[in-house]
Amino acid sequence: MASKATTQFTVDVEDTRHVSMNIDSCKRMCEDAFLSSSVTSSSSSSISGAEKKKFSDFVSLIRGIVHYEHQTKRDALREGFDASSGLLPKRRKDAKSDARSPTEHERVSVQFVTQFCQMMATAEYTLLSASEWDVAMEEDFMFRLPMTIDWEKGGYDVSLMKAFLKKNPELKVGLPTFSERVLLFKRGVTTSTHADLFIAEKIDLLLEYALKRPVGKVLRKAFGLGFGSSSSKGEESAFAAGGPGRSGGKRKVSKIERKTLRRLMPTIASVLKNVHKKLELSEPTFKEVILLYREDKIDAAEAQFLNVPSGAGPLRLKSFQNVPMADLEMVFPGVKICAKFIDYLTNGITMVLVLFSLIWAFITGEALSERAMQLLTVAGGKLSASWANIQKSKANYAAQMSKEVMKKMDSSGFAVLASVSTDMEEQETKEMILAYAAMRGNKSGMTIEELDDRLEQALMDAFGIAVDFDVHGSVKKLVEEGLASKIPGDSGMYQVVPIEKALKKLDKKWDALFEYSSSSKGGGAGSSEKSVLDANAEEDPSKMERDLLLQLANADTERGKEALKLTKKMDELNEKIADASGSLRKVNWRYS
Repeated sequence: MASKATTQFTVDVEDTRHVSMNIDSCKRMCEDAFLSSSVTSSSSSSISGAEKKKFSDFVSLIRGIVHYEHQTKRDALREGFDASSGLLPKRRKDAKSDARSPTEHERVSVQFVTQFCQMMATAEYTLLSASEWDVAMEEDFMFRLPMTIDWEKGGYDVSLMKAFLKKNPELKVGLPTFSERVLLFKRGVTTSTHADLFIAEKIDLLLEYALKRPVGKVLRKAFGLGFGSSSSKGEESAFAAGGPGRSGGKRKVSKIERKTLRRLMPTIASVLKNVHKKLELSEPTFKEVILLYREDKIDAAEAQFLNVPSGAGPLRLKSFQNVPMADLEMVFPGVKICAKFIDYLTNGITMVLVLFSLIWAFITGEALSERAMQLLTVAGGKLSASWANIQKSKANYAAQMSKEVMKKMDSSGFAVLASVSTDMEEQETKEMILAYAAMRGNKSGMTIEELDDRLEQALMDAFGIAVDFDVHGSVKKLVEEGLASKIPGDSGMYQVVPIEKALKKLDKKWDALFEYSSSSKGGGAGSSEKSVLDANAEEDPSKMERDLLLQLANADTERGKEALKLTKKMDELNEKIADASGSLRKVNWRYS
């Protein structure tokens, strides 16, 4: 029974591969979780200041090298985004035109989407799957307004995403059908909770159970209409049924608590029983959501500022934070808000009564009488007022949705690209730091599975989050940098090099990023001779000392020669002064 109750209030959600922590927090976590436990000194359980300094330098070198290696990717992404969004500056008419043709623009746009998806994968974002979309559409959370997404007339371009998915067919399987128009990326999972009486929502739910569902069932049987379905949300099917469908295989899932009004009160009796009680709702929530899509045409007001070939719209990037799964559809462009069932019910009853009165007037023969004319005037006013009330309700709901979207929206355009580029670098850096620190204290080595379990348990202990750590990618990067190696044999174990050796390897790579030292040939007048430190940087200390003493001795000899010259000049000057003084005395005696 307990198991059934637990299943009733949970849904399966993929574990996140991202924990919101900066590099410094990651470093402190490594010091606390891994480095302290590897200290062998019995007198203290904490690492020394020297060890902290070494690990801090290790982190700084890794961070700098990763940043440098991603520079080309960042520049390519910026150029591709500017070209796809029409942000490249327009050339003068009298200058040689470098404008791209529509075909070239389409190729560059598809290339940018491909590069962007690769960057999102590195930053540990994942595409929303069809199964996740189905779970999101099953329920309502805090935003309980009936809405539909107009995919056909919502301003979405279809050609770009179709061309991208055609070029990457492995991504197409398992995605929702709207992925031909917009790609939705998400990262990080948490739980949102909200407690209240929810009086208005309980009344809506009671009307749905008592009237909307029965009437809808009758209409569906009689006329095949979809009115009155249990969920007001639209349905989206997958491109292909079965399996996760995305590249990378299945990922770990966790059961996240979902308590909605429909799950807490599934019947009329349960609604009446809890109508006066305060309820607490909970819903799986994506910490970060990013939309990528292209508009089908350029807005007239923007056309003068954008450099986009004719027939193509600008590319759009939008990011949101803390979006509940059940409210996910509100972040999409082209959302249409409908009036609630209670709005149609109250105004519909008024319309029915007015129409019935008019029909009755015609039946009784009073259609042309003065009373009938008054009734007709009142009926017209009532019908107009009812229609206006419905439109007003829709406008109020639309304003409410816009307010909620503004709360969730984080940034758009290039700000999203810059933020994700930074996340991409930090994610790779943190993965390498965590993997190295976890393996450092184990001299006998660790298998991939052991390392994965240790890292995920450490992250769970530190943050209370179930993380699906990308251990294979982390170990691969450490091996490529020469910081880890596979132990010979069939054990499948890996071990990392000591911190001192790791620092030397990283420092050598950092120094070799640019080769413009003073020893390079053809570097100017001062490049023909090495400075003392450059010439002897890689030689033994004794030879360096002998060379320095020799140069100092040579310098002393030169200074002695210069001093001798100055002495001779001083003697010559003194002789001239003495001759001048003797002549002056003779002049004074002659005129005295």
